[in-house]
Amino acid sequence: MRKGWRGSVVRQARRAIPIYLLVLGLVAMTLVVSPTFRTEQNFRNVVAQVTPLAAVAVGQTVVLLLGGIDLSIGSVVSLATVILSFSGRNGSLHIGPALLLALAAGALVGFLNGLGVVRLRIPPLLMTLASMAVVKGVALYLRDAPGGSVDRAFTRFLNWHAGPVTMFGLALLVLYLAAWAFLSFTRPGRHLYATGGDREHARRSGVNVDWTTILGYTLAGLVGAIGGILLAGRIYSGDPVIGDAYSLDSVAASVLGGTSLLGGIGGVVGTLAGAVLLAMTNNILNLLNVFSFYQYIVKGLILAGALVLYHVRGRGAHRAA
Repeated sequence: MRKGWRGSVVRQARRAIPIYLLVLGLVAMTLVVSPTFRTEQNFRNVVAQVTPLAAVAVGQTVVLLLGGIDLSIGSVVSLATVILSFSGRNGSLHIGPALLLALAAGALVGFLNGLGVVRLRIPPLLMTLASMAVVKGVALYLRDAPGGSVDRAFTRFLNWHAGPVTMFGLALLVLYLAAWAFLSFTRPGRHLYATGGDREHARRSGVNVDWTTILGYTLAGLVGAIGGILLAGRIYSGDPVIGDAYSLDSVAASVLGGTSLLGGIGGVVGTLAGAVLLAMTNNILNLLNVFSFYQYIVKGLILAGALVLYHVRGRGAHRAA
């Protein structure tokens, strides 16, 4: 069993090779084209930009491995920033309770998503679309416009850096190592893959697929809140709609990293590279003064190309089998 699981980890890494090669090629090209890109300050900017998205993409990857999707995760990000925005000067919350409340809110949203999918048999797309609207409404009720402030000591802590080493980068490294270890070496992690690969086969093998599904969505909500906390440390305030783009961008990062939309294939090894690619694309196009609407087109073309690549590779592997 262990040997087979090591083999699946190796396959996960191999599946992510194309996206890592693409990232390296993009970096090499930009180092030549843009001198600004080579500066230490820009490197820290890229890390700060990629951290919230990469964190959220971990949660999205877990749900995609189940064969589901979480469209509410962006609203969870927004809600987390709003909650932390009450921890600053003249705020009504201390930073400790604010952090716990944000994490609990994210986990609760994820738990309810999982419960709706399992108990009420609501398709994940519809369930998370409905919860997205509810969570966004709560965020707008708490703060109808961007504002407030995050505890200054907390933001100073998150924005600490020593040369190219940043707290954002360290936090992201810890999160990805924890997620990789959970998915690769724990029984619940293996059950997530089994459930996404074939629910009925997993059920007959003794996997509690309902509990596993609820766990996956709960973890996605929790990690979405972590992404919101990291984003709040970057923007220093709360914004009830700032997380909207993260729902689809996190799906894009996961798919670019080799996670299948059909479930059971992929993992966070490639997700990190997918998130880096999206963040770097935005950063590079900004440095080159490319208009924002062209940036959306470029990101769409990159995602479409990745989907075609993985589809062709998957079809070839199926024929070979």
